[in-house]
Amino acid sequence: MNRIKVLQQSILSNRINAVLISKPENVKYLCGFIGSNGRLLVTRKKVTFITDFRYLRSAQGQIPKGMALFDQKDGLKKLIGRFKQLGIEDEHMTYSRYLDLKKKYPKIRIKPVSGIVEDMRMIKDENEIRIIRNAVKIASKAFEKFIKTIKAGQSETEMEWNMLKIAHDSGADGFAFPPIIAVGKNAADVHHKNCSDKLKKGDKIMVDFGIKYKEYCTDMTRVLYTQKPTNSEQKIYSTVLEANLSAIKAIQVCKPFIEIDKVARNVIEKAGYGEYFGHATGHGIGLEVHEQPRVSEKSTTDIQPGMLFTIEPGIYSDKFSGGVRIEDMVYVNERGKVEILTKGVSKKIRIIKV
Repeated sequence: MNRIKVLQQSILSNRINAVLISKPENVKYLCGFIGSNGRLLVTRKKVTFITDFRYLRSAQGQIPKGMALFDQKDGLKKLIGRFKQLGIEDEHMTYSRYLDLKKKYPKIRIKPVSGIVEDMRMIKDENEIRIIRNAVKIASKAFEKFIKTIKAGQSETEMEWNMLKIAHDSGADGFAFPPIIAVGKNAADVHHKNCSDKLKKGDKIMVDFGIKYKEYCTDMTRVLYTQKPTNSEQKIYSTVLEANLSAIKAIQVCKPFIEIDKVARNVIEKAGYGEYFGHATGHGIGLEVHEQPRVSEKSTTDIQPGMLFTIEPGIYSDKFSGGVRIEDMVYVNERGKVEILTKGVSKKIRIIKV
């Protein structure tokens, strides 16, 4: 079914007259527009794209034919002034913009409807998955090429720049997020910010990176060793890998995501490292690198065909010479079969020469 029509059904069930979509990823999802200023006013029967002079021309070539185009310089009164209820994406709209709406249209009851489009985006269609499969192939190819360029004496930031060039040359449009290239104990930082620290022989490297391709994101984490890991390091790596594999094996349609998180967490807790795994087991991925659904202790969502998400358990502490995280992108296809999209990059302990 057409995405706009699905949204219009949600408008009807939420008992509102219209919804104002302002989050860029949601605007892109619904009408194809890519730009810094684009909004959609969707009523039960009509949809209007709103932008300013800078994007009027380009919008004509991006949004679907027949969709109404409105210049915001004319003000929104003629568009929304007649409504009794208006839905807004409260998690995206700024407080000042909300106050401005309240001031200009005091008779309109403004209702928060965040998640109304994100819930739709959880189920990927055939075209989205086709793009993401290609993106993962590009990312996997780039990762293998990147490994061959790693040398002792390189800084984390130098390696990041090398990775960017390799990813671009491999077909990526850019990074999906600033990659984490954490050497040695820096890997104890879950979201480490790359710095001038240089790789030394004996360090391990945690590499968490993703690319953007045709607006869609990838995300994958692997750990590389520059010498044979100690018995302690091997135990930690094996524990994280077991948590990763066990969680993936537990994925089934209609099963709550909270149970998948529990499977991974139980493996790490039983091994005695529970206190060192403090983040969710995974997250949805698509137009954003972090989106719905969440694979966490707080998730209230069940697994459905068409969902795409990561599985990324980890153990982090300076006690263990840094951290280990193993992350895959997992797709539950239309038949309910689980596919590991990042299977092209090995998860076995990997020792590289530097």
